[in-house]
Amino acid sequence: MLAGVVAAVAVVLGAGFDLVLIGLIVAFLLFGALGLVLRLLPGSLPFVPAASRLLSFVSLAALAGLLYLYAYPAITHNTTWPGTSSAPRPGASLTRQASVVYTLTGSGGAEISAESPLPSGEVAPAMVEALPYEHSASVTVNRRTPGLFTLVASSLAAGDDGQLACTITVDGVVVAHDEASGAHATVFCSGKPQ
Repeated sequence: MLAGVVAAVAVVLGAGFDLVLIGLIVAFLLFGALGLVLRLLPGSLPFVPAASRLLSFVSLAALAGLLYLYAYPAITHNTTWPGTSSAPRPGASLTRQASVVYTLTGSGGAEISAESPLPSGEVAPAMVEALPYEHSASVTVNRRTPGLFTLVASSLAAGDDGQLACTITVDGVVVAHDEASGAHATVFCSGKPQ
């Protein structure tokens, strides 16, 4: 019966609607209504409490499916509803090349804790004996959400007069900059391209 209701609703609404979405909505409404009707029956009947709990559970499961498959992705990932055309046009790539430059300036040397992303197989040096340090790379990023670029480093300068600054530039635009001074100066650059 449920399949017939879903098919009838799909025919009435047209081919542009997602059958899974319609099915979950109908299941939520149908099982929720049946659960409410069972709650009106006397609880002394042997099947009523168990059937009522079961229908309530199935109704909540359908609601959870709706939220997980449709609402959550649309809210958290800025995507469109399943079944709509959010796909790139034919031949369009989902990725692109980004030119990134990681820079450290200051006095003395620096210990690099993190530098990412880097091209496959490349590794940032753990230690830079003398500053300035500059590392240029071409990385593949997602066209819509290029991700987070990070550079974390600590000064190796002796004494309290250590100076350290980091800058991350992506496609010629500064996305992060940080400065620190003193003994054990540490900089944390992290940013996303616009």
